[in-house]
Amino acid sequence: MSLLSEVPFAAVLVYSPRGQSAESRRSRDQVRDPLKRGDSEFLRTVSEQLRPFLPADLVARFLAPDVVLVPTPRGSPLASKDALWPGRLLAEALVRGGLGARVLPCLTRTEAVPKSAFAAPGERPMPERHYATMRVKRELLEAPKRITLVDDIVTKGATLIAAASRVKEAFPAADVRVFALVRTMGLIPDIEAIRAPCVGRITFDGFGVSREP
Repeated sequence: MSLLSEVPFAAVLVYSPRGQSAESRRSRDQVRDPLKRGDSEFLRTVSEQLRPFLPADLVARFLAPDVVLVPTPRGSPLASKDALWPGRLLAEALVRGGLGARVLPCLTRTEAVPKSAFAAPGERPMPERHYATMRVKRELLEAPKRITLVDDIVTKGATLIAAASRVKEAFPAADVRVFALVRTMGLIPDIEAIRAPCVGRITFDGFGVSREP
């Protein structure tokens, strides 16, 4: 096992899991819920409206025209090729909007893990568990030089750092980064705005995962 100690991270929107302000409730009703449903209208809106308010630095580092987008796998193996896969739908929407070169769905889940969003803080799957249940299918003769893993929502980042570790293992020469459309803001009472682009990092020290910001 070879888990990365850190990986560059970017996100665009935020949502509040428990806040009661109008903006916090809107972040759940109009962002989290349609995203989790794989709502086609929501994803179309993302592909059309995301680009104008993204910082140029974020695009250059994570979603540039030469970056291959690898969807982060769901929490369980796909039951069929038509099963809902939010990460892949999001990656495809980003490419349609001119963000990223192409989608490479090479990362799969071999067995199910509990969803972090529904687990108690001390019971969320650690990176080691995610890493052990993921595999990379090599589908290209020429390895990508720049890869961004794409997920719909990030809580602390255990899934993303495990996924980045697997991809880096398969493509050691590649620059691997991670992108989530939405980051969870569970440690503050309410959010002030849903749009909050950021660039930071996810770190793993062998004991726990942290996300900044």
